[in-house]
Amino acid sequence: MISLGTGLIKNSVFGLAGAVTAQVLAPALLIGAIAIPGAFLARAFVERMPVHIHTAILDVPVIAGGLVMISAAARQLIV
Repeated sequence: MISLGTGLIKNSVFGLAGAVTAQVLAPALLIGAIAIPGAFLARAFVERMPVHIHTAILDVPVIAGGLVMISAAARQLIV
């Protein structure tokens, strides 16, 4: 509910500033229409998932991001 209220306020502010046009609003509404049910499906999926599997799934992008940052830093040192 809070994110819905925040989104409405942001849309109002940017709309009054002229930044929200029909070309911007149409894809945003389409993405939102897909994301909202997706969040409920994901919650139902995660509630049935064992904790160790959920932890492993979350660990993969964290470790991958760390490796990317370390490799970028190493490349900066080499150059």
